[in-house]
Amino acid sequence: MKFGRILARRNVHERQVIACLRGNCAFELRDSPDAKDAFSNLADIARQRGAVIFASESPFVGDAEIEILTHIAAAQRQEGRALARVDSMESDALLRCATVLREAGIWLPLAASAGSSRQRIGGGTFAGHRFAKGEAVRARALSLARTREVASTEEFAAIGVSRQYVSRLCKDGYLQRVRYGWYRAAPVSDRGFAAHRQTFV
Repeated sequence: MKFGRILARRNVHERQVIACLRGNCAFELRDSPDAKDAFSNLADIARQRGAVIFASESPFVGDAEIEILTHIAAAQRQEGRALARVDSMESDALLRCATVLREAGIWLPLAASAGSSRQRIGGGTFAGHRFAKGEAVRARALSLARTREVASTEEFAAIGVSRQYVSRLCKDGYLQRVRYGWYRAAPVSDRGFAAHRQTFV
């Protein structure tokens, strides 16, 4: 077992994220419902695509978990390696976790998988990808909507999401209008989040 595969060798923020993926958010993320929901969704997607998430008590880190750390770190910076050939819902899951971490003041190192060879997970390989600016804005908007029962256009504007973009998210099915100027996140099931069965690549 390489040192890089031993959980205790990862830095404190990487250990926090691994704990969240395993269903045990701690420290700054312990009392964050959005963090628990975001990482639970991401872990569910990973498992559906054949990735292995270790049990919470495991002292080791799996290859898939390390790759997920790398992707979240890239998503936080909107650059670098990330998921390739995936649908928007998978990108949303990564970007949502990245946003939750940024809002908590947590930044993952880009070298999460340094020293390890490129791994194949679920029959696919990782490839270069840059998240579009629109994806980052969408992630911020959805993170806000999911942390509140309803959110106003003023609250969206405060985090850089325009009224026009909110309307677009409604048309695309990500948000639902509650009343004039107020919106909520659309239930995940409405967009068939768990229906995809592509490979986690």
